[in-house]
Amino acid sequence: MKNLFLSLFLISFSFTQVFSSYDYAGSKATAMSGAITSGPGGSWNIFHNPAQLSDLSGIHLINGYSKIYNLDFLPYYNMGISYNSYSINFEKLSTDINGTELSSETVIGISKGINIYKDNQSTLQSGIRFNLYQYNLGHSSGLEGDGSSGYSLGSYSGFGVDIGFQGVLHNKYYIAYYLQNINSPNIGYGVGSDLPKSISIGLSYRPYEELLTSLDFNQLSGHTDSEIRFGIEHTITDDLILRVGIQNNPNRFSAGFAYNIFNTEIAYSFITHHIMPTTHQLSIGFQFK
Repeated sequence: MKNLFLSLFLISFSFTQVFSSYDYAGSKATAMSGAITSGPGGSWNIFHNPAQLSDLSGIHLINGYSKIYNLDFLPYYNMGISYNSYSINFEKLSTDINGTELSSETVIGISKGINIYKDNQSTLQSGIRFNLYQYNLGHSSGLEGDGSSGYSLGSYSGFGVDIGFQGVLHNKYYIAYYLQNINSPNIGYGVGSDLPKSISIGLSYRPYEELLTSLDFNQLSGHTDSEIRFGIEHTITDDLILRVGIQNNPNRFSAGFAYNIFNTEIAYSFITHHIMPTTHQLSIGFQFK
C-alpha cells in the first residue's frame, strides 16, 4: 500500500511544476480549507497574505508539523517568527523513505506588511514577501539501491515575489487578493520548470467579534478550474477557537481548534481528500508583547 501511495504521488507530481503549491501551512489554513486570504491578521500570515501582517504587534513564534496525506514518507515542517509587521518563514516538504531523503523542497521567506491608509472606519493594507526556493534531488540509488551510498544529484534554487492587498471597512467587511510568484520565476538551469503562480481573492464578513466567515477564490496558473474555499472561525471562549472549512476541485472538508493558555496557542486541524488519506496538522505558537 505504501508503494501504491508513493507511485500515485510521484505520477501526479510529474504532471505539475517541480515545486509543490501547498496552501495549508499552519493549523488555521488547514482547518479552514485555505480560506484565509482575507480577514483580521494573525501569526498565520507569516505564511500567507503578507498585507495582514500590518495588524500584528510584538513577537509571534509559530511552529507546525504534518505528514501530507498522513503518509510517513511525506513529512512537512513549517516555522516562522514575526516582529511587529516584519516576518521570516521557513517551510520544508520532503520525500523520505526509511530515513533516506529522496528529494526535498525548502522555502525561506521574508515579509513586510504596510498600512497604506487608516481612519476610524476603514483600512487599506499591503504586503510583500521575498521567497528563496531550494530543490534538492537527493542521491542516486547506489550499490545498495537505497541511496545510502549514492552520489548527490544536485540542488537547484529560485527566487519568487508575492504581494498582497486588503481593504477593511468597519472591522466587519474584508476584501483582499494575494498574488504568488508574480515575477514568473523558474528553478534550476536545465530543469526547465516554472514555479507555480497563483492568485487568490478573499471576502470575509465578521458580524461580531467572535465569528468570522471567509470565502476564497483561488486560481493556479496553467489550470483551467479554480478552487472555491469557504471557512468559518468561531471564538467559543477567550481560550478556545473552533474552525471548519470546505472547498471544491477537489472536494475537501476540514476542521480544527486552537487553545490559548499563557500566551501559548496549541492548535490541531485536519483536511480530507477525495482519494488520499486525511492530512493532520499540529501547530504551537507563542506571543510576546
